[in-house]
Amino acid sequence: MNSKENRLRYILGLDGLRAVAVLAVIAYHLHIEPASGGFLGVDLFFVISGYLITTILLHKQDLGYQELLPFWMGRIRRLLPAAYVMIFLIVSWCAIAGSNALMSIRGDALSSFFYVSNWWYIFHQLSYFDSFNAVSPLKNLWSLAIEEQFYLIWPVLLIAGLKWVKNRSHLPMITFGLALVSALWMAILYSPDTDPSRIYYGTDTRAFALLIGCSLAFVWPMHRLSSRKLLPVGRRILHIAGFGSMVIFLLCVYAVDEFDGFLYQGGMLLFCLNAAILIACVCHPASLIGKWMSFQPLVWLGKRSYGIYLWHYPIIVLTTPVIEIGQPSMGRVTLQLIAILLISEASYRLIEQPIRKLGFRHYFASWSIWKTGIKQWSMSNKVLLGIAAVLLILFTIGMSSSSHTSPHAQEVTQIKTAPQKAGSQTESKVKKKKDKHEKKAADPKQFHQVLAIGDSVMLDIASNLEKAYEPITIDARVGRQMNEAIRIAPQYASFNKADAAVIIELGTNGYFTEGTLTSFIQHFSKAHIFLVNTRVPRSWENDVNAVIERVANQHHNVSLVDWHSAATGQPSYFQPDGVHLSTKGSDTLTQLIKASIKKKGDVSSAS
Repeated sequence: MNSKENRLRYILGLDGLRAVAVLAVIAYHLHIEPASGGFLGVDLFFVISGYLITTILLHKQDLGYQELLPFWMGRIRRLLPAAYVMIFLIVSWCAIAGSNALMSIRGDALSSFFYVSNWWYIFHQLSYFDSFNAVSPLKNLWSLAIEEQFYLIWPVLLIAGLKWVKNRSHLPMITFGLALVSALWMAILYSPDTDPSRIYYGTDTRAFALLIGCSLAFVWPMHRLSSRKLLPVGRRILHIAGFGSMVIFLLCVYAVDEFDGFLYQGGMLLFCLNAAILIACVCHPASLIGKWMSFQPLVWLGKRSYGIYLWHYPIIVLTTPVIEIGQPSMGRVTLQLIAILLISEASYRLIEQPIRKLGFRHYFASWSIWKTGIKQWSMSNKVLLGIAAVLLILFTIGMSSSSHTSPHAQEVTQIKTAPQKAGSQTESKVKKKKDKHEKKAADPKQFHQVLAIGDSVMLDIASNLEKAYEPITIDARVGRQMNEAIRIAPQYASFNKADAAVIIELGTNGYFTEGTLTSFIQHFSKAHIFLVNTRVPRSWENDVNAVIERVANQHHNVSLVDWHSAATGQPSYFQPDGVHLSTKGSDTLTQLIKASIKKKGDVSSAS
């Protein structure tokens, strides 16, 4: 096993594949439209990790529990230093800049230090798909947490399997069986029209990607792959499989999005199986795809992919104005990419490579500032010490003065509890009813009742609507999603009649399907419904608006209020978070709704 011919060869193509994966992830986080499925690059990373780690472990002679500590120390040297430096610098930067991200970073940083951030996000119900709390610049570390947890558990299970399973040929099937259980668990936990963050973050529901890579390592050991005994037909199959699996990967990056239910009901499993085929082809010395992936610029990026992944998300989050989220500009994206490459290169040269080669002790000993007394230090070393001390102070401030509450959340709390004309507003809900016989209807030609159901954007225009339409019923709540709206719809059955106008403004807080929206509006099938589309700088905006437009076109009693077109390119319509409305924005949206209702009234009266 230690002979030269049996040593594990270094496969440049895997570096190229890492580059493709990290580029897909970056494109996704930059909101570049042709990469709506770029988040699947993480799954490709998972499969690669499972394959390589299992290959390394199986290649060890007399693999036993005595090998665990050296293995874990190797992983620590490889992964922790660069990640810890990034966390330290990002927390310090947030403290300097007074970033909104500072409000949530303490828990995120602590959980990231211990590689449990994915469970931290789950237990604190922090959506991967962005609500309106300050977005954490450390959120991308959830995937590294899953990998570290896997590195702790899998070697123990593998050694136990090698020891207790008499027929080792069964191990690939057992491992693949565990992968199927994980994928099935994801499908069971998935619920349409609810935030899928629980299954997206969970180690239990994402383990199948890593386990598929492990299964591949059993049946496709890289040190046994050779081009010498491969028949011509085998080469053709290898080329076709490699090319085909790469095309499938790129098509998924282009066409898939995170709100596709199929993704969580077997789609990710199929994607990871395709990734395993791609990895198998890249690793074979006779494959054409392996040569393509060995293209030097891709290899260069792939070698630095860990640092690039670490740094890309905090750089994007901290340098993108909220109002521009979802609207990438060439200039900003170019500067962000340059910053990502420069900082990740510094991480690679100054932290990752030296520690990997020298180990912690020799790495720190190599810094001249530790070898002499402070009086003999050069001016540059003294400046370095001063900067480190300042950063340490800022890091301490950032870690001790934050909580998981955003500035806007505090503002919303005040809105929820502010007194109204007819009483007090409590439990984050505006719910105001007036006697329908008090005054004349807003549009006596048609609508004698008006109902408005929505989320925090509806809260922003509530007072305007109350002035425009009397009587009116408004039911709006911060953070409301479509599944909750469906539950409250039966309470308003009295509005399901021809002389009622129902205004629906939802989609600010997450995606919903066409079927769910259709089910909701069926509660008001006799009324006329005015669907307000959304302008929200989040990844689901286009999907939600497409659903709203399709449903509006399919029902004769539904009109579309095109807030998105009116608000795009109008930063003065929004508060600093880019979502909630300013006075000007509230007035504009109210006028759009009034115009739509008036138009429908005029049409009906003429018919």
